[in-house]
Parts: sequence; structure tokens; C-alpha cells
Amino acid sequence: MNRRLFLKLGGTFSLTNTWFAATANEARANSVRRQFRISAEAGKTNIVGPDFPATQVWGFNGQVPGTPIRIRHGEALAATIHNALEVPTAVHWHGIRLPNAMDGVAGLTQPAIQSGDSFEYEFTPPDSGTYWYHSHVNAYEQVGRGLYGPLIIEERSPPTVDRDLTWMIDDWRLRDDASISDDFGSGHDRSHAGRIGNVPTVNGRFRDIVKVRSGERLRIRLINASNARNFALSFGDLIPSVIAIDGQPVEPYEVTEPVIVGAAGRVDLIVDMSGEPGSRMPVIDSFYRESFDLTSFVYEDEALRDSSLQSSIKLASADLPEPDLSEAIAHDITIAGGAMGGLRRAKLDGEWMGLREIAQQGYVWAINDVIGNKLKMAPLIDTKKGTSIKLTIQNKTAFPHPMHLHGHHMKLLTIDGNTLTRPRWVDSPLLMPNQVMEFAFVADNPGEWLFHCHALEHHAAGLGALVRVT
Repeated sequence: MNRRLFLKLGGTFSLTNTWFAATANEARANSVRRQFRISAEAGKTNIVGPDFPATQVWGFNGQVPGTPIRIRHGEALAATIHNALEVPTAVHWHGIRLPNAMDGVAGLTQPAIQSGDSFEYEFTPPDSGTYWYHSHVNAYEQVGRGLYGPLIIEERSPPTVDRDLTWMIDDWRLRDDASISDDFGSGHDRSHAGRIGNVPTVNGRFRDIVKVRSGERLRIRLINASNARNFALSFGDLIPSVIAIDGQPVEPYEVTEPVIVGAAGRVDLIVDMSGEPGSRMPVIDSFYRESFDLTSFVYEDEALRDSSLQSSIKLASADLPEPDLSEAIAHDITIAGGAMGGLRRAKLDGEWMGLREIAQQGYVWAINDVIGNKLKMAPLIDTKKGTSIKLTIQNKTAFPHPMHLHGHHMKLLTIDGNTLTRPRWVDSPLLMPNQVMEFAFVADNPGEWLFHCHALEHHAAGLGALVRVT
């Protein structure tokens, strides 16, 4: 889709949460075990407005985002996933600390769900917060076609807000007829920034609007479901407060700079709507060279209240095992490769090869000079349960990498040698080019866990490894 057509797409849709609220009401009917039946299937959705054809997608229950899952903290989730597609699939529950057999990585933790078959997932999430679920088979195509949905674990004592909104932000690579470009896993995407689309959306809609009232307090749960696009969102004159990152609470803090949400990351915001009745204010993304309006707040003519709420927005502290830094085992991790990268050779299937030979097989990235070309491979980290691990990760490439560790959360300690005044728990931290981050975590969840770049084309091109906990 060319830039002129992109700019022409100005149709607006009302951002409703009826699809979200309906599932939340269904969930409240059962206070112990919430059951969901979800089908991975083809569907159609109107991404770019009524003046264009509907887009053929793959979605959970045929919709994008997929059926929202919302349960209370402490409740068990039981999900039957049926595969109505013609290709195998599986579901990963992103950010959830869960039993290894439920993690949803086909070929590692379970067999793929074949066409016509079903798989039963059941686990009790130990943490409240904002998460999501998505395909983990040929993810660069299946997620790119829409196989994802929100997963919200409600806090026992959430902050008081007027509305709790979930925004699944994404970008689509569409042709002029609004169909999805099928150039998944292209060589350029694998070696550069990943699949960056040309139509950014919120909850599957391009340039949607959010109707608000002056004085209203919103909780906005940002979930980045894109293959590789990172977002930097500016809220105009509004000053959002961050209350959680990657599902885990942080000490609330106001942000006047753009809110960065890396691919697969989540950020929970509290936003007090202070605009004038009848006004309009865009939410602008500026991560890449050309900024654009992602969505817009449109104020109703009548204010809700004259001033913002004064109640606390602080969440209960995270309940995660604290790593013992004095006893932690240190591991240095170097990310290398890609276009304009310094990778000259690496190990593929245990054999040293030059970059040209590796690239001929579709791989261009490495972790510690090892190409992650399969799921069954020697682990990057092999440790006993309960061990404290300290990771130093250096991104020696020209591109950002959101590095996702399954089954655990890591505590971000330093960035480029600078100690954070607010250390925070993350599961998908975004490392910028030539950046170094230090993390620590307790390896307390037994199993073989995937550790990979969540720019999905990068993972497919070798940027993956295993962490084994025994």
C-alpha cells in the first residue's frame, strides 16, 4: 500500500469494548475455573474501513484480536484450542509463568495441533496483569495473519478507573485491495528490522477513535502484537502514568516522553482525560522516521467531572522470587548478525560456517556465535531449579531486538552500565542497537524454555536459544 493511499485512509470507527466486556461477564459466571473454547480459523475483518474490501485473516474464533480471555487472579484457566485451519498451530501464553507442558511451543513443549484436532491447556496464572496469547508455529506468518488475543488477569484490588481499555496495537502489510501481502519471511525482513507493515491498527482497526469525556480516568493496557514494529506513543497534552510493564507492577511514574512499547511488550497506563469537551486529540507514534496518528481521543460535549480522580493508582507489588545477586551465576550473551552487522562466522548444527554459507540456508543472526535453527539444541543456560542467574545481554547489531524469555520474568538492573532508579520486571525487554542490559532472575520453573527475539523474522533467521531448568 503506497503512502498516498495510507494517508487517504481516514475513516473512523468507534473503539468499542463490547467484545471484551462480553467475555469478562462470561468469565465471572464461574469463580474457580474459567473455561474457554477457541478455534483458530479463517475469517474476514474490515481493517481499513467500509470503502475497502474486508481483509482475509486468520483469527482465534475468526476475529482480530481473538476472543479476549479475562479471569481473576487465583482462578484456573482451561482453554480448548481447536485448529480449523489447514496448517498446524499451537498457542503460547505470553508472559505467563506456567507449567512447561502448557507453554505452547510446538516441537519443544508439545506436538503441534494438527488441522481438525484440539489441545487442552489448563493452568492457574500466578500473577495478575496484562498478557496475551498467540500462535507459536510459523509465528512470523500466523501472528502476521492475526492469530493473537488479549489475556487479562484481574488484580484483587485494582485501581479505581472509569474504564479499563485494552489496546492491541499492531501493523499490517496490506496491498492496495486491503489483502495481506503474503511475502512472509522475506530475506529483507529476516536480515533487517523484521516485517514492518504499512497499516497500523488498534484492536484491528485503522485510525479508529476513542470517545471520552473530560475528567474521565482510563486504564489503557497496551499490548504490542506486531511481528516486529516497535511503538513510541505520544499522548499530546495528556500526561500518562505507567503502573505496570510486561504485566508486572511498577511504582507509578508520569511520562512526558513517548511511551515505548517494543514488539511483544505491554505497558499499563493510567490516563486522566483533561481535554476540552468537543475537542479531538491524536495519539501519535514516532518510533520510526515518519510519525503517524495511531488513534484519536474524541471528547464528548459533556464533561464527566470537573477534575481528575484523586484515588491511588498504585498496584500491589510484584510477587516474584528475588534473585540473590551475591550468589548469582553470570552469563554473558551477545547478539550479532543481520544487515550491517559484524557477524563473520557462526556455528550451525555444531559446525563453524562463514556468513555467506549460513545466509544461503536462511540464517543471519546468532547468540554467542550459535545459530538457533531448531528447538532441540544444546541449551544456552543449563541450571538447577532455584539458581539465581545474572544475564548481561549486548546487542551488537544495527537493529532493535525484543528478547523474550518464556516461563520467567527477569529483573532489569542496568542499561549501558547505568543502574536503574526503578528496577523493573520484564519478559520482553527491547534492546536498542549497541545497547547493553543486565538482568537477574531465579530459575525456578523446571523445563526447557525458549529464549528468543520477538521480532519474529529474526527468530526464524536464527535468533533463538534454550534455557534448561532441572
